[in-house]
Order: sequence, then C-alpha cells, then structure tokens
Amino acid sequence: MNVRCSLAALALVVFGSPPAGAHHSFAAEFSYDKTGTIAGKVVEALYVNPHAHYVVAIKGESGKEVLWDAQTRSPNALAGVGWNKDTIRVGEEITIEGNLGRDDKRKIWIREVRKSTGEVIKPAAEEKAK
Repeated sequence: MNVRCSLAALALVVFGSPPAGAHHSFAAEFSYDKTGTIAGKVVEALYVNPHAHYVVAIKGESGKEVLWDAQTRSPNALAGVGWNKDTIRVGEEITIEGNLGRDDKRKIWIREVRKSTGEVIKPAAEEKAK
C-alpha cells in the first residue's frame, strides 16, 4: 500500500506540475504605453510556440547593425488570420509598428508589419488591414 501511495504521489508531482517554461504576461516584457516603429531586414524567422519571433537588423544611431527581437502571437493564432511560416521571410525589408520592450530592451511586440511591396499585415483579426 505504501508503494502505491508513493507512486501516486510521484505521478502527481511529475505529471500534475506546470511546465518549467510557463508562459509569461505581456506586461513582463513589453510596455503598454511605449510604442514605436523599427525598419530593417529580417535575418532570422522563428515560427514557433509560444510566440513567433523575427530577428530584424536595423541601423543603430552609430551606423552599426543592431538586432531587434520582434515577437507576435503563436503560430496557431496567426494561422487564424492567414499567416504561415512564409508570411515574413528571411531577407525581407520590413517596417514594424508595435509595443516596445520594457527597460529599453531591443524588443517590439508586432501590431503591424509593412512590407517593401506595400502590403500591410496584422497579427490579429481586430487589427487586420482593410
């Protein structure tokens, strides 16, 4: 009986615990009040959970290349508004408007993307371009 109770307790701990990489709140990384725009070339596209990430190289104030982490919704949520892994590709020149990272980190939460072709895409239905 003690062995069964021990195994049941172990199973509860192992399978009943939330994952170590639990999801965080928007406010932990991004500002609701600080918005901005960045423009540059996509150097990496990570269409993965929990958020799609696009690494964008922009020219910094000194003229040197600076990398920004542009994040948006999950691939599943993005698929609901017509995005896929090829919606934004490595090598594309894009302009992103969104919420800036807290503590002056080089992060931006994507609200709108303008491609060099003039196409405007948004990651949420309520933000979808008309």
